[in-house]
Amino acid sequence: MKAERETVDRLIAHFLADRVGAKFDGHISGVTRAGLFVELDETGADGLIPARYIGDEYFRFNEASRAFVGTSATYRLGDPVTVELVEAAPVAGALRFRLLRDDHAAAARGTRHRPRRQHPVARRAERHGRS
Repeated sequence: MKAERETVDRLIAHFLADRVGAKFDGHISGVTRAGLFVELDETGADGLIPARYIGDEYFRFNEASRAFVGTSATYRLGDPVTVELVEAAPVAGALRFRLLRDDHAAAARGTRHRPRRQHPVARRAERHGRS
């Protein structure tokens, strides 16, 4: 079973290797500290969105709810997403994606949580023009 899964992963990565930069619709199939796992709707392929590719703002991993929580969006298991294929490694059978901002969906998801309060030192630095 494991060998079959690895073979399928390699074949899909080989199939998608010439589509680097393409956009795909999918849904979040896993949430870990390393990032979000996404399953593509079109092919059923799955890959990783590393935490650094989730967005421009700071997201924190909430282990209890298995979610990445930011000030404007929250990403959870099952959420629909649009991603860009950044890398396809056929030998490893690995796909790496970058999350594309979906303002409407992100705003809707962001209403689930109140925005985090900014740390007093960060507010003070912001007031004085430092970041």
